Amino acid sequence: MVIDDFISNQAVGVELGRRLRASRIAYPLTQAQLAERAGVSQRTVANLEKGADVTVASLVSVLRALGLLSRMDLLVPTPETRPSDLLHERAPRQRVRPSRKVISGGEWKWGDEQ
Repeated sequence: MVIDDFISNQAVGVELGRRLRASRIAYPLTQAQLAERAGVSQRTVANLEKGADVTVASLVSVLRALGLLSRMDLLVPTPETRPSDLLHERAPRQRVRPSRKVISGGEWKWGDEQ
């Protein structure tokens, strides 16, 4: 299954779990062995493989134990600098303000029109 924008969060979790299970078996490790290497409980490994919710820290630990942590860099790449940012020498953006709403009072008219 391809993970894309059109599948549910639950389906993403199930597919991720299926892939992690296949990686564990290819390693080859039992759930108990992987849990010990990762420093998590066997139940956490089982939940991860089922697609159930686990903490990000547990996921990172399991990925590290499987030698897959470096691939996390592909998940959310470092933002690239936009050319327009190079024009202005300023500090990088820290937050985004909501856009201003334009208040429309109907059709606009000059002051001398009625």
